[in-house]
Amino acid sequence: MKYRFEKINPTSEDWKRIEGAYDSTCYQSEKWYIYLKKIGVKPFFVAVYDDKERIGYFLGEKMWFGIPMVTAPIEGIGTYTQGLNMLCETTDKQRIEIYQALAKWVFKKGSAWTIQVDDWQLRRETQEWIPNEEFYYEDIERYGIPYEVRPTLHVPVNKSEEELWAGLHYKSCKYCVNKAKKLGLEVREITRFEDIPAFCKEHYKQLKEVCKGHGQRPKPAQSEKRMRVLCESLFPDRVMMLECVGKDENGIEQIMSTGIYCIDKGQCSYWTGASYKQYQKNCPNELMVWEAMRRMSARGAGDLNFGGIAAYKLKFGTIYAYVPRLRFAKYKILLNWTRELKKIYYGMLKTIFDKI
Repeated sequence: MKYRFEKINPTSEDWKRIEGAYDSTCYQSEKWYIYLKKIGVKPFFVAVYDDKERIGYFLGEKMWFGIPMVTAPIEGIGTYTQGLNMLCETTDKQRIEIYQALAKWVFKKGSAWTIQVDDWQLRRETQEWIPNEEFYYEDIERYGIPYEVRPTLHVPVNKSEEELWAGLHYKSCKYCVNKAKKLGLEVREITRFEDIPAFCKEHYKQLKEVCKGHGQRPKPAQSEKRMRVLCESLFPDRVMMLECVGKDENGIEQIMSTGIYCIDKGQCSYWTGASYKQYQKNCPNELMVWEAMRRMSARGAGDLNFGGIAAYKLKFGTIYAYVPRLRFAKYKILLNWTRELKKIYYGMLKTIFDKI
């Protein structure tokens, strides 16, 4: 199969197709790219054709790491997403071949010298942890494409509430949810635009406390300003902002934990969550995440990606998802070069941010 490509600026009709595609994720919507533009990202949109008609899209970013690059996911955002968005179901083999053809087209056009893509549709799932260096993608290896393994934890939420509850792996999770309910805790969703600033301010306070406990600071993408821009851009249907509230020992209502979730009918994302240490004994986090899963299920969502592989996430019935990062370069030497340049860039960014 021969593929051809055309750089585009998506129309409203294009976005309707993209958001309605079978393989859509929470990072493939018009509102998501409105957010990215607000924080300075330069989108790179391409229409994909076979020998007859348009069959899909590539959504990414064009940036500069010493050399021009095309990336999907967006660098510095910390997401597990994908570049391709197809209008008809495609096999893993077809997706890989499209990426190969796209890379050749990009290099020929001079748009970039390297391309990197994380594709959620190419993930492999396991119940048990497998070290990155031992994980093997037969389909990708067959094509000789360099790749990296990006593991994460996720849970399918396209189930009934009973099935979700039964899938919680640890008794401690069910116990914590029930304990929080008995203590009178409840989860509220932010449904008014004007409440977003106050929510983000509270969430950032909690996040700073959590990070301080680990000797860290929130990442640049988790700054109060960035989270406010995110929530306001995705409101109301592409973001879920939750707060778990309960009464302290003096009977005064307190916001004990908060969380931000990016929403889609396909892959959703647990963007960030935090809580005050003094209230963790009341189990607000477990109740909040459980409510997020339950509400996503009711809205017809697919997978909830927790992002990363921290052990505490296992209690929610998660499974391991190994997402491949495909890497293409006009010249092979650039593969290692760009990796080192990124390490230097993010090291400098962290140093600057830590001084703020």
